[in-house]
Amino acid sequence: MEYNVKPGTEPNDLVLKSARGILILSKWLSLFAIAAVTLGLATLPFTYQAGLAELSKVFVNPPAPEAAGLIALIMAMGIVILLLTLFAINRLRRIVDSVGAGNPFTRINGTRLRGIGIAALAIQIVTFFGSLLGDGLLTMLGDVKPGVDFAMSIDASISLSGILLVLLLIILARVFDRGAEMREELEGTI
Repeated sequence: MEYNVKPGTEPNDLVLKSARGILILSKWLSLFAIAAVTLGLATLPFTYQAGLAELSKVFVNPPAPEAAGLIALIMAMGIVILLLTLFAINRLRRIVDSVGAGNPFTRINGTRLRGIGIAALAIQIVTFFGSLLGDGLLTMLGDVKPGVDFAMSIDASISLSGILLVLLLIILARVFDRGAEMREELEGTI
C-alpha cells in the first residue's frame, strides 16, 4: 500500500520541505545535464574532427580517431550515471513524501531504499570503468605541450564511502521492511 501526499496537506516541517525542494531542484538539474550530454553525444559525429584538432593544440601526441570513440563512450557512461542519479532522486523524493504524510514505514519505502542502494552501487561501478577509460584517453593523448595550461588527473578507484553508503541503504531498507511488518502486526491486534 502506497501513501501519497495530497495537495493542501503538505507538512509544515521545514526539513521535509527543504529536502523536497532540494530534490525537485536536483531532478531538474539532472534532466538538464542528461539533455546537455545527450546533445553533445549526438553532435559528436559532426564535431569530432574539430575536437581532435583542439586536442592536438594541447597534447604532444596527435590524437588518433579512436580518441573520439573513447570520448563518446565516456559521455555515454556519464548519461548512465545521470540516469541512475535521477532514479535515486525520484525514489528519495517519494520517501520524503511518505514521511510527510506520516507513513514512512511501508514496504514500498524499503523497496525504494533498496533501489537507491542498487543505483548507488551501479554508479560506483560505472564511475570506476569510466575513470579507467578516461585514464586510457589521457595516456593515449600523452603529455601536455610546453606552455599550455592544462592539468587533469583521474583516480580510477572504488570509493569506500560509496560502498558504505550502499550497505547503509540496504540495511535501512531492511529496517523499513521490519517497521512495516511491526506496523501490520500492530494493526492486526487492534
